[in-house]
Amino acid sequence: MQIMNYHEQEERLFDQWARRARKLRESDEITKDGLLYRGELWFDGFNQVCRPADEEQLWADAGMRMLVMTRELNEDDGWDIRAESGRVPSPRLTCRTAQRFFPNLELWVYGLMNIPDRKAMPFSKADNATRLQGFYENAPIARVNCKKQPDVHTASNTVMQKYLKDYADLIAEQVKLYDADVILCVGGQGVMVKFLQENVYRDMEQVNDHVWYSPSANVAAVKQYHPNYNVYSRKDMYDSMMRDYQAFLKSTPAFPRQR
Repeated sequence: MQIMNYHEQEERLFDQWARRARKLRESDEITKDGLLYRGELWFDGFNQVCRPADEEQLWADAGMRMLVMTRELNEDDGWDIRAESGRVPSPRLTCRTAQRFFPNLELWVYGLMNIPDRKAMPFSKADNATRLQGFYENAPIARVNCKKQPDVHTASNTVMQKYLKDYADLIAEQVKLYDADVILCVGGQGVMVKFLQENVYRDMEQVNDHVWYSPSANVAAVKQYHPNYNVYSRKDMYDSMMRDYQAFLKSTPAFPRQR
């Protein structure tokens, strides 16, 4: 399959975002995001990160493409999350993250992308830390922040809706760029799914509590809690999502598309 220059397109969108931000008198410091790097791990003095490699070829050849939509980067300055590994900030490259965010995100991505015979993998089998980490660092995954300006304070849903409105065309263009099969929307109490319905996939309809589907694009959006959410257990959040996703697969034999 012919390879699109995804990173070149991402950089163009970042430049447009920064120009829009200056026009709106907002910070033009951008958290770069998009197609996650799939090169070797290295310690940059602060974090364990991945170098760019063959992720564009991997994406072009993928049978299942996963796009993760997240809210924002909760840090005091922006950095390129395409290099994220999810590991602890340590020069010991064998270390694993102790934070809740990445273990949950890795689990959800793994479950949605590994569903043999259209049956959800049980939590007890899926929840293997080494397997989840290895899969997340190598699978074809893109991650898009709805608010690209970093902030140490978590934006309210009202603030998120403002950014989704002010930068709607740029976010929609970035989502369309990847032509993903599954879009995992984490956090935001449904504002991301609503954005997709109103700006990208006009025929996207709710299938059940977790899944929305666009027949024309053959794209599924899956709504999930923020990965740091701790009211429910990891097992409960995974099981409820995967039950609904399995039900969707059984009722939608055309999904996923054959590339």
